[in-house]
Amino acid sequence: MLNIYICEDNEKQREYVSTFISDYCLFQDLDASVVLASADPKEVLDHYKNVQDPSLFFLDIDLGAEINGIELASRVRKQGKKAAIVFLTTHSELALLTMQYKIEALDFIIKDSPENIKQKVAECISTAYERQKENTTDKIIKITVADKIIPLEMGEIVYVETTQIRHKLRLHTETRTLEFNGELKAMQQQLDERFIRLHKSFIINKDKIISINKKDNTVTMANHNDCPISRSGKKLLEA
Repeated sequence: MLNIYICEDNEKQREYVSTFISDYCLFQDLDASVVLASADPKEVLDHYKNVQDPSLFFLDIDLGAEINGIELASRVRKQGKKAAIVFLTTHSELALLTMQYKIEALDFIIKDSPENIKQKVAECISTAYERQKENTTDKIIKITVADKIIPLEMGEIVYVETTQIRHKLRLHTETRTLEFNGELKAMQQQLDERFIRLHKSFIINKDKIISINKKDNTVTMANHNDCPISRSGKKLLEA
């Protein structure tokens, strides 16, 4: 999944860009979405530090805050994760400054006409989406949610569980939850050796375990949810 962040202090502009991006991703059937649209750069950084998926940032430069868009981009870069950065601004003269900070921006979009902004934003989403697909080295699993086919890297999956609805599964990553039709046994056959059936209703990714509570017979996973451990599950953990 491609996570998209927007940091823009103008509420009207922020809503305009966010709505366009959401509609574009939906119409193009992209596994991408706006995970946060905010005027607060600190809120963006706090959210991003817990995300592992590739991300795309649309940042205004003059945010009217302690941290401007260029400094925000610099801090994003220091986290060392995969991120594409696009500046949306009226300050064309600041393009050189982004180079001095070695931010390596994907694009620098001038806020002029709405049609030009939409065209440029769409091009940036398309480019970032294709790049993250090319850089994917993990195995891909495809699930159907409603009428949409969603490709997922197996490494994204934290755990899969049954639901109270028969033949309905719930899949958890660190950033989202997806429900779809399926059987846990068939799901396990699609997954690799990282995944174990820890309980009759749960398949977990061993690489996503944070801690094991032997007293309560639970494991805490990377999304901070707890999953139960059965007797047979204990043996799999000890293997």
